[in-house]
Amino acid sequence: MLTCARLAANAALGSCRNGNGAISGEVIAINFDDWQNATITEANGVISSIVLAGQAKAYRLTSKDRAFEASYSMNRGTYGNSLIHQVILRAFDNTQENKDAINALIQGRFVFIVKRVDISNPGTVYEVYGRQNGLTASASDGNSTDGDGVLNATTMASDDNARESELPTSVFVTDLAATKTMIDALVAA
Repeated sequence: MLTCARLAANAALGSCRNGNGAISGEVIAINFDDWQNATITEANGVISSIVLAGQAKAYRLTSKDRAFEASYSMNRGTYGNSLIHQVILRAFDNTQENKDAINALIQGRFVFIVKRVDISNPGTVYEVYGRQNGLTASASDGNSTDGDGVLNATTMASDDNARESELPTSVFVTDLAATKTMIDALVAA
């Protein structure tokens, strides 16, 4: 029998404090083609450098606190397990710029860098969703009577035939400030 994964270290999966799985109201979106052409430095499962090729840029999407969600779930397959990465983006402002961004999201494939609200473990604050195959729109909904004022909610998720094989990859340089500087350098002015 082929064994694809084995535990190689002890792990404390719980502590005395409650964790917070929320992400900030800001994500970095990178066109998947640009991600594939990027130079990425990784060691021990952590990305320490991302350099986009040529004139490629990442794009910052911002909204209200708690307006964005990131999640993953395991899909039990017949021959192996895979993961579905998902990012939900909620828009509250009805501007043409937002409509243009949503139109691009529902037609494209993207990688998202999210920032966790809980910064107690700096090495896992920033994470990449859709690293291997990118995420595409699986739903985009708008409702003029939404009680919270959400004008659009777009769900970006792994395709059925393009799932991920690992949990979201952490991004960390040497400290949170250096990591933020590296990520901010990817973003178009």
